[in-house]
Amino acid sequence: MRDQRKSRRWQIARGRLMMLAMLTALSGCGLMGISETERTICRELRSDLPSYSASDTQETLAAGARFIGVFNAVCSR
Repeated sequence: MRDQRKSRRWQIARGRLMMLAMLTALSGCGLMGISETERTICRELRSDLPSYSASDTQETLAAGARFIGVFNAVCSR
């Protein structure tokens, strides 16, 4: 039970970080280049890219796919 709560808190924290990255990137759409803040966010997100195993659940796979989708949208410019 405790591990489930810890895992859920981690998912929420990661989701908040992804939203912060997305909002930061979108706020500078009209600007040329990438700010140091955006580089830092992408570097931190890159270090947390999901890895997969045979024991992953459908929920875990979907969360990983969402994470990678946001990462690509924000950091692949």
